[in-house]
Amino acid sequence: MSSIAEQRFSHGTALVTGAAAGIGNGLARHLADLGMFVVVADIDGNRAEGVAVEIAERGGRAEGYGVDVSDAAAVETMAAAIFARHGSVELLINNAGVESAGLLWEVDGDRWRRLMQINVDGVFYCLKSFVPRMIEVGTPSCIANLSSVGGLNTVAVQSPYIVSKFAVQAMTECLHQDLSIVNAPIQVSVVVPHSIRSEIFRSAQREAPTTDPTANAVFAAMQRDNLEKGLDPLQAAEHMVEQIARGDFWVFSDDEMCSASATRRGEQLLTLSPPSNPRDMLVRMGVPLPEGTS
Repeated sequence: MSSIAEQRFSHGTALVTGAAAGIGNGLARHLADLGMFVVVADIDGNRAEGVAVEIAERGGRAEGYGVDVSDAAAVETMAAAIFARHGSVELLINNAGVESAGLLWEVDGDRWRRLMQINVDGVFYCLKSFVPRMIEVGTPSCIANLSSVGGLNTVAVQSPYIVSKFAVQAMTECLHQDLSIVNAPIQVSVVVPHSIRSEIFRSAQREAPTTDPTANAVFAAMQRDNLEKGLDPLQAAEHMVEQIARGDFWVFSDDEMCSASATRRGEQLLTLSPPSNPRDMLVRMGVPLPEGTS
């Protein structure tokens, strides 16, 4: 018996942003395996084209598209080109995002703005350009925005990313409500990954290094754990796409871990408790406590 995803996503066009690596790469490859034509969008156009070539070599259909999602005009041009070429988009996955480490008051202002432009504005620009066209075409379609367990629970020394993912979570809930008002045939899902193998932590340390030793140690530990324990991107994509296909709003990469994160958030709000003690996290990760703490 075929899965729901094999039935629903066996045709049509999918656009995945940030699809040249990590989660986005896994999603793009899996959707192509199911039978969709996949637009592999990424700020690195060469890598995006390389992924499209790999998909074609596997027997799938894809094209690479270089785009900076933080550039509203570039996103609008991409949307116009895709609809002109393919006529419709049945699945839009807003995945592009970056990380950043450091104590909140030490985060570089330019890095803060750049991260928000990609992680938050990039999602908004894609919605602003694609949703009206999807509504006009009028065929059943789906939008999935990538939040994170970091969009449910706060975490020390990565405040820019956490703030951005809380914003994406809220934006997705608002989108769901706004589309309901106009009775558009567009399903909305929020994707909440836990740990999927990628280079996101290493890239953050390379592109926006911090001098805070605790933040550096945390990111090194997170990258280590991500490589050792993180899910394979393709396997995670299979699990998440099946949930999208069946119409779930909440989409988890790891049902147990992500449900636990949601439960922690619910309990914190119900009991009006403060955020968790980050020192417990440091101990679990094997990160030395800063001097003067215990």
